[in-house]
Parts: sequence; structure tokens; C-alpha cells
Amino acid sequence: MNKVIFGIFLVFFKTNISFLDIGIDYSFTNLIGYILIFFGMKKLERRCEVITKAYPAVIFMILHSIIIFLLNMTGNSPLEIPIDSYTVVLAAAGLIFVVGGMFMIFVVISQLLIVLENEAGEHFYVKRLNVVCAAMMTVFALAGFSYFLFQMTPGVAQFWMGILLLLKVAFIVSFYNEMIRHRERVAEQ
Repeated sequence: MNKVIFGIFLVFFKTNISFLDIGIDYSFTNLIGYILIFFGMKKLERRCEVITKAYPAVIFMILHSIIIFLLNMTGNSPLEIPIDSYTVVLAAAGLIFVVGGMFMIFVVISQLLIVLENEAGEHFYVKRLNVVCAAMMTVFALAGFSYFLFQMTPGVAQFWMGILLLLKVAFIVSFYNEMIRHRERVAEQ
């Protein structure tokens, strides 16, 4: 489970609070993070076969991260495509691909929480984690809307990204604490 927690930390890692991050370090930490999440889930699969339901999203995000990382390495980020009449569609598709990829971590976390709740039952309390995950999704959506709707005032999107960063830290701490409590409850039985 430590691999999953560290993988989530790496996916959450950002060196700035801008909404769209096209840096090589961000795409690299995403790639390593999703690979760690995948191998952590493989290890958890021995105890809980239901976790395989989350594999498709994680595998998709590994492929997504590889593509974005390679594009960023070659200087062809989907966010930096010059807007010509024929490349507008490509630029829009790239933007959707990037933003969709940023949102997918919350989908992966939601699936993982559902699996853990079903597997551990009363021994794993995910209610608070689900609330924080839903709050992260909401704040991410607000950051996206404010980024695209209020381009003249980038501080609005940065404000929401700052709140999202705090929620990510709260989630990682809560998730880690719940894992420790879960191990203690299982050891007592």
C-alpha cells in the first residue's frame, strides 16, 4: 500500500500552482506515480482481487503519461501547438487530453476507495476520504472553469489550485493515517 500512497503523492506533486502544467518534471512525476500505483495495486491484488476493477484507469493513465512526457521531452506539448486554421482541432484535442488526464487521478482514487471499502468492509473507513476526494474534484472543476473563463485574472485559478494543493495534502495524510489504523485493526483480530 505504501507504493500506492507514494504514487498518489508523485501524481499530486506540482512545482507551481498554475492550472495547466506542461513541465517535464510534472509529466515525469505523473508517469512514475502511475507506475507505482499500478505495482502497488498488483501487490494489493493478492489480498483483494476486486482491485483489478481499477486497472483500466491506471493503465490508461500510464499510457497517457508516457505520451505527454514524450511530447514534452521533444518540445511538442499539446498546449504549445501554434494555432493555425488546421491545427485548432489538434490543439483543442491536446488540451482536452491534458485536462482529462489531470482529472483521471481523482477517478483512480475513487475506484481505489470503492475497492478498499468493499474489501475491508467495516475495517476501512473511507467516508472522510470520499468527502475529500469529492472536494478535490469540485475544486479542480472550479479551477478549470476559472482558468478558462477568467483569463484576464489568473489569480482566481491560482487561488483554486492553492486550495486544491491543500486538499491533496489533507487527502494523502488522511489516507496514510487510515492505512495505519486499518493495519492496527487487522492485527488486533
